[in-house]
Amino acid sequence: MMQDASIPKRRARNSLNQAEIVQASLEIINQEGVDGFSMRRISKKLGCSIASPYSYFKGQQEILGLVIFEGERRLAEMISSSRTVGNTTFKRLTSIAEAYFNFSGKNRELHKAMGKTSFRRRYKKTFPILSLGYRIFLRTIRDGVYSKEFQISSREIPLIARAMYSWIYGIVSLVSEDSSGRRNKEDSLQEGISLFHKLLLRESS
Repeated sequence: MMQDASIPKRRARNSLNQAEIVQASLEIINQEGVDGFSMRRISKKLGCSIASPYSYFKGQQEILGLVIFEGERRLAEMISSSRTVGNTTFKRLTSIAEAYFNFSGKNRELHKAMGKTSFRRRYKKTFPILSLGYRIFLRTIRDGVYSKEFQISSREIPLIARAMYSWIYGIVSLVSEDSSGRRNKEDSLQEGISLFHKLLLRESS
């Protein structure tokens, strides 16, 4: 008996691989959020049985951990690349903030999952890359102090790095929650960038 051509052929279990499952999961979360993520949804997207992903992972939580890790890796790669953009340290710092902002705009639901406290706590020891964003801000501010472009003391470096990282994360979170979906970079970023410029260069208002 011939199979109906309109019915998609189910993939064999051994035709999958871990990277493909993680990528499919990442796309599901990015499109539908964590609430739309399930083994059933993965199997539907990949055209395989619900049991197939279990041949590669212990369960849904393990896949979610790897999706968060992949999101953090991509974010770290993007902001690391932006660290070379600009002819002054402050311009490079601005480029890092913009790269973070742009990543969150393109990966709205993924970034929400990456930022959930419960997820970060659960995967922090397994995936130490989670703090890399802060370390890039720290390293760049330190460069500006050592080159004497920034007029702050070495003791203030970690404090300002934490403040700047918290600021960009806070802006991203607020804009993500905007029900209108508007993301005005100029309004969202410029005020904070100007403030940090004055702080780092010790400019008066």
